[in-house]
Amino acid sequence: MTNTPISTLSVNHYICGADIPFPDFATAVRKAGMESVGITRAAIAEMGIRDLTKCLENEGLSVSSLNSAGYFTLGDPNPIRYINQEMVEYAAALKAEVLCVITGGLGTPPLPIAQAHKKVEDGFGELAKFATSANVVLGLEPIFPADILTKGCINSCAHGLDIISPYRNAKLILDFYHTWWDPDLSKVLRDHSDKIALLQLCNPRFENGRAVGRDTLLSGGLGRPALDQLLTAPNYFGKLELEIFNHDLNGGDPLTIIRQFPDEFRRCRGM
Repeated sequence: MTNTPISTLSVNHYICGADIPFPDFATAVRKAGMESVGITRAAIAEMGIRDLTKCLENEGLSVSSLNSAGYFTLGDPNPIRYINQEMVEYAAALKAEVLCVITGGLGTPPLPIAQAHKKVEDGFGELAKFATSANVVLGLEPIFPADILTKGCINSCAHGLDIISPYRNAKLILDFYHTWWDPDLSKVLRDHSDKIALLQLCNPRFENGRAVGRDTLLSGGLGRPALDQLLTAPNYFGKLELEIFNHDLNGGDPLTIIRQFPDEFRRCRGM
């Protein structure tokens, strides 16, 4: 990842609130010198696949990720509802590099963890087979353990590798907010880079001993040594996607953060 070009950087649409039209987001990414974006369900609902594809083509942008499918344990909690098969079809239509898969949590009261893991294994297997026919790559995202009840019951990189191992069209998405703590992160980046579809960047924000949100690379709670393992992974040559949610910005301007991201990335790496 030495001398990473700006063209390798991407920004996920999650950074935008409802008041920023998708075309304005796409234009901001292109003007910042980047060449890809992460697409959300909200973007699909706003524009429809045909107009969304046309907008991306007009801006010269590819799709680093489509977010998201999965939710095998408790059902889909998203207010914008698309079934998994639709998300695969949308990923194919957008030529997305990867379709993000969120496994689903244990719920409250929690499912027995072995039962939840079996639901994930079975559901992921079925989705992988369907995605194969559409030439879509699935990216399973391990989730921070504090979110095991609500979001994801596959929490470590090692467990994620086990889940995807039977499928040629399955890899991992490593979101730094969810994996910064994992003792195997450096090893996975070094030895299993071929199994990583995407690295998603942010710097976790901590309050009262807990991770409470996402911040920009130079503003979060982790220092340079922790970030370096992700930003300087020598064997990974894929996209680096900034993923910060709009509610994390505390009134900050998403378009300004997009414009500043390439320079902040360079500064963080000491380039």
